[in-house]
Amino acid sequence: MTKSKLMGILNRLIAMLEDESGVEQNRRFEKDGNVACQVTLSQDKETWQLEEYQNNETFSFDDVDLVAIEVYDLLFDN
Repeated sequence: MTKSKLMGILNRLIAMLEDESGVEQNRRFEKDGNVACQVTLSQDKETWQLEEYQNNETFSFDDVDLVAIEVYDLLFDN
């Protein structure tokens, strides 16, 4: 059985939610050795920002599942 790629993304995002350091959390996601996007979680843990590097666009989300799906699409949707 193959490990879920989406679950791997979700685990990284959930770790951001669970962090209690008080520091803004960022995660970069790579495709073929190049950074495809960066996800930032606001300090109040209510807003996610996804910066897509290829198109130089930034998107805001209020739901971890939506962020995970967008990251998955960037990394694995051809």
